Amino acid sequence: MTYVSVLLLAAFIIVVFVKVIARNYFDIPMVWADEFSLLCFLWTVFLGAAIALRHKKHFIVDLAPSKLRLNLGFDIFSHIIVLSFIYVMIVYGYQFTLSGFSRASNALPFTVAYFFAPIPISGVAMLLFTIELIGRDTKRFLKLNRKEVYVD
Repeated sequence: MTYVSVLLLAAFIIVVFVKVIARNYFDIPMVWADEFSLLCFLWTVFLGAAIALRHKKHFIVDLAPSKLRLNLGFDIFSHIIVLSFIYVMIVYGYQFTLSGFSRASNALPFTVAYFFAPIPISGVAMLLFTIELIGRDTKRFLKLNRKEVYVD
């Protein structure tokens, strides 16, 4: 998934660069480049968000000092809260994607559903990653003795 995100980001950068050069120096309009770069950007953002979730790289607010066992309990609780947001992404993102099949893209030869599809797809990836994190953190939480400290 990381490689796909990197390739999409590279495609985004290259297309925008080529579009700017073609428009400013050769007076060649590239109508498709706007939508294609938007498509690459959307997929990069949503796949990147799933990857960041897996590696716990999102913004985190510690409610207790990070070396306390209690903080691991807060982590598990926050994962459960995140599941509700993931549910919204999957269910409503899927409905939104289905609605996009009836609308054609202005400049690309497919429907706008491809622009909306990263929402439920990254939601499913986030669901799997969150379940993995809940399992991992629960194991750590149960293994810790009261004398041990938790260091993430």
